[in-house]
Amino acid sequence: MSTSPEQRDEVPRPPDRPRIGSNLLIIIYSALLMVVFCIIGFVPYTDTFIDAVKNMFQRPSLRSTPVETPIDETSSTAADKASACVVVWVENKSDDLGKKSRATVWEEKVSDRVKASGMTPHEFYDLVVEHNPQLIRDEYEFKKGKIYLLPECQ
Repeated sequence: MSTSPEQRDEVPRPPDRPRIGSNLLIIIYSALLMVVFCIIGFVPYTDTFIDAVKNMFQRPSLRSTPVETPIDETSSTAADKASACVVVWVENKSDDLGKKSRATVWEEKVSDRVKASGMTPHEFYDLVVEHNPQLIRDEYEFKKGKIYLLPECQ
């Protein structure tokens, strides 16, 4: 005995849907998650980012590019150079160093103090890290409230 299709108790199956909608949904959720993670990763560095953007559009300071003068070897002796200045590293307790880079500290505080010693900015960048190893942990940025050793001439 054969049964007709109407007599069978089959549950009708829903029609197969194309998977385009679900793939699109996955892409949208993935993009949304990426945006959320980028925002979460960006928030702690907003001050650094804003400072970098401001620095891009600032006019360069005339003091930031020192002009090297030719040295006349006949007029100056080693004794004259040695007596000009002795660099000592002293504690700086002022809070105006907060959130400043080594280059900014060089321009604003140190360059005039050690001008007679002939110290270059690159020498300062290396020496300040040697005298203040906490700068490495602080990503080479001076923090407010900390005490740092900075060079001076004597």
